[in-house]
Amino acid sequence: MITLDFPETLEKHFWNIVRDSYNGDLQAVVTAFLKLHEKYGWKEQFVKDIKSVREEVHRAGGIKERVIEEGVKTYRAHKQCSFFPLPEGED
Repeated sequence: MITLDFPETLEKHFWNIVRDSYNGDLQAVVTAFLKLHEKYGWKEQFVKDIKSVREEVHRAGGIKERVIEEGVKTYRAHKQCSFFPLPEGED
């Protein structure tokens, strides 16, 4: 059995959704939730990872212009060597 520890108004809203959208089938609700989590849950982790990287870069003193320029040059060199080269004038 599933136990919910929501504030009263949120719990009422939840059970209304179960009743109205899923015909009272709690198993269907849990299945739908798990499918959504599988489809979109990685995005939450990605956002956390990006935040962590940003904090680490900030602690390390930021990114220097030279590092950015080197990254752009490396990216462009890779793109020109790839199967899909950059369009004319984008180098």
